Amino acid sequence: MKKILSLILVIMMVILVLAGCQTTTSIDSVEDLKTFGDILSLDQNERQIAIYENKAIIAFKINGEYYRAISNISQETQDAIFDLDIFDDDYDEKYDNLLKPLKIDKIENLEGMKLSQSEMNSWVGKTGQELLDAGWSESGWNLSDMEFWMDYGPFEYTVTFNGKVSESEYDDFDFYERADSLIVKSIEYNSIGNATDIEIE
Repeated sequence: MKKILSLILVIMMVILVLAGCQTTTSIDSVEDLKTFGDILSLDQNERQIAIYENKAIIAFKINGEYYRAISNISQETQDAIFDLDIFDDDYDEKYDNLLKPLKIDKIENLEGMKLSQSEMNSWVGKTGQELLDAGWSESGWNLSDMEFWMDYGPFEYTVTFNGKVSESEYDDFDFYERADSLIVKSIEYNSIGNATDIEIE
């Protein structure tokens, strides 16, 4: 189930989609990861990073599986990250350099939170409102095919609903107002979702 942030003191949320060549390392498994620098050195093209009031979080992929690493972050480091100029040409490098020394305090394998096909099928026939009540959240849609991109836990799924929406309604369509009348036709796994959205203690 999608966890809801218990604190509103979120310093900032940064999702980095990195392209191009990365430096390869001798890290072969998740057990080799000790610092955020180890994670940042991995050769991959997607990564999510969030800084909360007292935590730094990275969601990443290694050996075909998604993980989430959490580190306690000092006020000094937090302030230094917050003070960076996002328009600085060296922003990414400075940002990474502040994260690299952070020790990994907790690491979670997210794969167990991914719905199986039978679990996805169990939602067929439910309403959109029932999904929302259970912790799903909507992030976009393709009304011509009645496909909606919805997060559940750290993953995103494509939820197809029965019925049609007329083109005249497209501009004013509100999923949350219509959710109770939308019936799930099928659900398919799509990708990693907002994996750094967690409840902070």
